[in-house]
Amino acid sequence: MHTKIQLLNKHLKDLFLIETINKLARKSGFTQRKGKLNAKKFASLCIFKGEDLCLTALSSLCSRLSIEYSIDISSEALNKRFNSKAVEFISSIFHEMLKLQNKALENNQNFFKTHFNRIKVCDSTSFKLPEKYHKRYKGSGGSSTKSMAKIQLEYDLLSGGITHCDVTNGIDSDNSYLSSLQKDIKPNDLCLKDLGYFKITDLETIDENHAFFISKLKNNINVYIKNENPDKYKNGKIKESTLYKKIDIKNLIHQLQAGETIEIPDIYIGKKQKNYRLIITKLTDEDKRKKKAKHDNEVRKQLRKPNDTSELWLGINVYITNISPTILDTEHVHEIYSLRWQIEIMFKIWKSLFKIHLVKKVKIERFQCFLYGRLIALILSSSLVFTLKSIIHETKNKEISEFKSFSVVKEHFNKLSKNIFKGELALGKIFNSILKNILRRGIKSKRKERKRPSLILENIKFNKDDIKKLAI
Repeated sequence: MHTKIQLLNKHLKDLFLIETINKLARKSGFTQRKGKLNAKKFASLCIFKGEDLCLTALSSLCSRLSIEYSIDISSEALNKRFNSKAVEFISSIFHEMLKLQNKALENNQNFFKTHFNRIKVCDSTSFKLPEKYHKRYKGSGGSSTKSMAKIQLEYDLLSGGITHCDVTNGIDSDNSYLSSLQKDIKPNDLCLKDLGYFKITDLETIDENHAFFISKLKNNINVYIKNENPDKYKNGKIKESTLYKKIDIKNLIHQLQAGETIEIPDIYIGKKQKNYRLIITKLTDEDKRKKKAKHDNEVRKQLRKPNDTSELWLGINVYITNISPTILDTEHVHEIYSLRWQIEIMFKIWKSLFKIHLVKKVKIERFQCFLYGRLIALILSSSLVFTLKSIIHETKNKEISEFKSFSVVKEHFNKLSKNIFKGELALGKIFNSILKNILRRGIKSKRKERKRPSLILENIKFNKDDIKKLAI
């Protein structure tokens, strides 16, 4: 068995020990006395058998428990088990799972050995909820979106480890989540920032923590360069207001041909006047058409407001970064930023395979047990997929399709539910079976129009010349 599988296996065994599960159940108050539906079976129902927990009638769930675990329980009794203590119990497993998967996956970062310890992407996904949940999960207030849940996700592209995963109100802005993200910034991290998470003070915080960023630039942000000939007073003192000159981005765009890129080093934004790199690319007609279609769709869904300068900015990509050109040249900035697309694949998996957004009007505690159960299932699957992804890349030099691989893992959920509480040996056999199936059915198809993530990351791997430069 590969050492990476052994490591993951060990961490999972520690979490899914009957003693550990029972301890979490007692701490949350879910288990107070012996009953028909114990902690292990309730957790298994929510995690491995819970895809339709909010869609299926209680009577059907009772039948499922009877078939799987020989439990004779009434609909009323099961309904009572979905309470605040049950939510605390399942959410405590979720938080423990979040911690252990980072420990199990951190060695995956060593395979690429880039200039960056982690490459972090963050985004959110939202889904509508029954109106009755609006006091707990606030939506935009309209009749169709009175209640919504938003899940904030940040993960490391190098290891696959999920660094943040939080459920918030649907109405909460992405920008308001920055304070949570800033608690985990480490030296040599690279943060790929979307416009929803754009804030000048946040970029300054990343820089001050000796970390890196590549961010899209908002169209209402003024950008400056140093004025080589500032105005002076009669006494020879320089006028501070003329120390910097505003860059006319609109004028720069008109000078570019389609597909052409210009870089301006040492630009300044914000009160602290930090100097960064500004990179502008004028899009081809085809790329502009795709970007405009996405923008129009977001406006239609009210995820973005149209403004007068949108049309101009739809024809360009504008990035700012604090990464030195000796580490990442102009050509590769857009390529690295395009890796943000991987988080969209994750959300597609969440909804298409794990049905996390399919909720009907049920008791709110039942919904919350469903939600945390789905998140545990997703983190468990993610831990497996990214462990096997690293092994396959290392041993076979092949890249897997995350969507296909998550599908393979999900097909093994019935076996996992029966064996995950039995320890390392039973789990090891299932993991090897999953590995064989991914090698057979989960390898990524080659597409000419899009560069594979592994090839993009290859461009920022250390080489001998890099190491010599850093040693000087």
